[in-house]
Order: sequence, then structure tokens, then C-alpha cells
Amino acid sequence: MIVFVIAHGPPLERDNEDVVMGRKMGAKWCSMAKVCNHDRVPVCGVSHAGDIMGFRDLCDMFDFNCIRRRNYKQTACPEDKSVLSVSRRPTNSYYDD
Repeated sequence: MIVFVIAHGPPLERDNEDVVMGRKMGAKWCSMAKVCNHDRVPVCGVSHAGDIMGFRDLCDMFDFNCIRRRNYKQTACPEDKSVLSVSRRPTNSYYDD
């Protein structure tokens, strides 16, 4: 019996496009992450490919962009949390309201 596992997240083409954009912006995000003070106010970010992801706070988004070479920018969080990217769906109490 052969079992295939399908990865969660955006399609590979969109994911690759996001990585390219993140590499272009990487230095900016890393410098912002270094001086940012975490305030634990939840935010959402949208990628160049249109994926929406929840973050603990703005600094968390900067850190994620820097480390993962992504290019998420702050956007309004959707009412329906199920539309957040599966790979980073928030699970803490800030998002469970």
C-alpha cells in the first residue's frame, strides 16, 4: 500500500515567487527586526502571492520575513480565521476569540 502525503501551504510556484520577493527585501526586514520591541498585539500579514498569515505581533512578522526570506506586509486580519495560511495558522489565545 502506497500512501502519498500532500503538503499544506501555498502552491509551489507561488511559494517560490514569495521567496524571490523575500530575498529582495531581506536586509530591510532583518534591520527592522533588530530594533523592534515586541508588544504582543496580534497582526496579520499578506504575502506577495496573496497568502494571509497571523503573527503574534509586528516584530514576529519582521522576524519571520528576515529568517524565512519572505515578504509579508501588515494587513487587516480576516474575520474568518480559517483563511489564514495553514502552515502558520495561529493557535494561541490571541487568535481564539
